[in-house]
Order: sequence, then structure tokens, then C-alpha cells
Amino acid sequence: MANFFAGVQGVLTILLMIGGSRILARRNWFPGETIKVMSRLVLQISIPAMMLSSVTSTFTRADIIRMGPALILPFTSISLLYCLGVVAARIFRIPKSRRGVFRANIAFSNTVFVGVPVNVALFGERAAPYVTLYYLVNTILFWTIGVYFIRRDNEAERVPVFSLKSLRQIFTPSVICLFIALFCVLCGIALPGFILGSLKYAAALTTPLAMLVIAEGLDLGALRRIDREIVIVILSRFILAPLLIFLLLTTMDLPSLMKKVFLVTAGLPVMTQITLIAKAYGADHESAGTTATVTTAVSLVAIPVYMILFGGL
Repeated sequence: MANFFAGVQGVLTILLMIGGSRILARRNWFPGETIKVMSRLVLQISIPAMMLSSVTSTFTRADIIRMGPALILPFTSISLLYCLGVVAARIFRIPKSRRGVFRANIAFSNTVFVGVPVNVALFGERAAPYVTLYYLVNTILFWTIGVYFIRRDNEAERVPVFSLKSLRQIFTPSVICLFIALFCVLCGIALPGFILGSLKYAAALTTPLAMLVIAEGLDLGALRRIDREIVIVILSRFILAPLLIFLLLTTMDLPSLMKKVFLVTAGLPVMTQITLIAKAYGADHESAGTTATVTTAVSLVAIPVYMILFGGL
């Protein structure tokens, strides 16, 4: 019962922030490029600050060493989901012009704008490094295999799997700060109190700003445009993905919090970057955007269910 109330309260907190943000957005509180600036603050300032502050202040060298092998879990899970997406695209005869987007929707979670704030709201800042471990694998696979096949949806595009651009996208400020934080912990380097305090203030911006960004882009009218492909993605994202990571978790002895974070992060809505990449390279960005909106709305129902089912881990 405690897990039920924890899940409900966590999601009510998120819903309240999104609802309030939506009201402000509809009243034009964020003119021009305000939301774009908020997105940059989250991606380049607040989440990197959270990585540095949470890892260096809450983890020991022994904790970091024990976390390393856990990377195999998201790598295996995301890879299997992508392979299942390949099979599903053929079984359900998804048009070739949408197969790259369809596979990416099945395999990749929105680990930044939804994953970080949701996990922090549910479990506290100690969850942030675990989300980033999942995010690291998610990002590497998306900007290589995922982007490659999205670009292949446009028959005019013929590009290598690995490129300098994809490497730049992998090594984001969040990932770089995670590596810096890990280095500091492993080498016994303690950050001065005034730096750690400043980082924590910046990290506190993550959840409220991310909720503003999510609320501004949430088009509830997309719920009326659900088709067969979106239903397949919903089932894959919110049932198959967490079930798969749950089965994989039974093979390893990991901290309880890491298990919960991996389960919640595996069952999040699709990446917003899929829509951006599809639009940039002439793929079907409209269906990608609709799927992102629908799965974001569904996640608000799915998250408390995860807490009830897996809260005892």
C-alpha cells in the first residue's frame, strides 16, 4: 500500500507541475524563444550540475565500481527492443518510409526531459546518476543505429553509421559531467563546499524547467489521432520495455534504487529527438510528433502502475 501512495503522490506532483505549466503556456507567459532557452538551460546547465553534485556527494568509490557492470542491462534491453522493432515493422507491414522512425519509437526512451525529472520527483536526487547511466547507453545507440535508419527512411539519404556529428551528440554536457564526477569519486577528489552548493542550486532548476518544456509541447488533440502503429509503440514502450528490463534485472544483484530507476526509465515515452531528426532528414516527422505526444500522456498513467508493481524491489 505504501508503494501505491508513493506512486500516486509522485505522479500527482508531476501532474500538478505540468498542469500549472500548461495554464501559464496557454496564457502566453513564454513568448518567442523562451521555451527554447529553458530547454538549453536544462540540457546544458541544470542536468550537468545535477550529475556533478549528486554523484560526488552521494556515491563512494565502491558504489561506482559496483555500478559499472549494470550498463549491460540498458544496452541489452534497448538492443533487443530495436531488433523486435525490426521484426514488428515487417510483420505489420510498416511502410519503408516510416520504418526507421517506427523502430526508434519502440526502442528509445525520453531519458532527459521526462526521465530525469520523473525519477527525481519519485526517488530524489540519488536517482539522477542511475538515469544518466541509462541515458548514456540510450544516447549512444540512438545517435548511431537509430539516426542512421531514420535517415534511411528518406531514400535519398545514404550516410555512415558513425560520423563526427554523431560523436558530438553522444558526448553531451550531461555525459561529460558524469565522467568528470566519476573521475572525482574514483580519485578521491572532493569538490569545495561553495562549488557543491552552487551546483545544487543549479540542479534544482531541472524538474520545474523540464515540466514547463513538456507542458508547452503537449498537444492533447493528438490523442484523437491514435492509429495501429501508435498502439504498437504504446504496448512496446509501457509493457514490453519494463517487462524486459525486469527479467534482465533478475540476473544481477543491484541496489534497489537502481532497479526501480531502470524500470521506470525503460517504460517512458518516446524520445523527442526522434521527431527533430525525422524532420531534419525528410522522414515522417508528423507521425513521430504525434507518437511522442500520445506516449507522454500515457506515461502519466503508467508511472504509478510501475511504482505499485515494482516498488518492493
